[in-house]
Amino acid sequence: MKSSNRLLLWFGAVIGALIALSIILVAVTARQPEKTLPENTPEGTVQRYLLAITNGDYQKAFAYLSQAPQARLNYDDWVRQLGNNRPSSSSWKASLGKTTVTGNQATVNIVVSVFTPSGPFSDPVRTNNVSFILQKSGDSWLITSPTYVYWIY
Repeated sequence: MKSSNRLLLWFGAVIGALIALSIILVAVTARQPEKTLPENTPEGTVQRYLLAITNGDYQKAFAYLSQAPQARLNYDDWVRQLGNNRPSSSSWKASLGKTTVTGNQATVNIVVSVFTPSGPFSDPVRTNNVSFILQKSGDSWLITSPTYVYWIY
């Protein structure tokens, strides 16, 4: 066998092994279902709010927002601000960070990774750090800020 044919054979074998390895890695690291945190905790409230947005259940997501009179925020206006660019679960991912609870108020930090198509020399992932502020209401927590979903875009 010629050395050039042997080199091509080895090159093909290496490429085949890389493809097989990629398929195995995708299968192994496929998105596992998240452990749902208790709803009566600040982290659980933010997690469920984000899951409701991911699943397109906007009425459920809106129910996690505080209805403070000064905000004058109604469901129709809140959905309208989403516009035609409703966030899809494949375009962003959120990770819970540090939580600080002080009395009846809590802050939950999250890191949002937004995936946007871009050119070959730019980063397709933009990272936003967002702090959710929550107020205790009875046995549950409600999000007082941010009330609009600006951080996904």
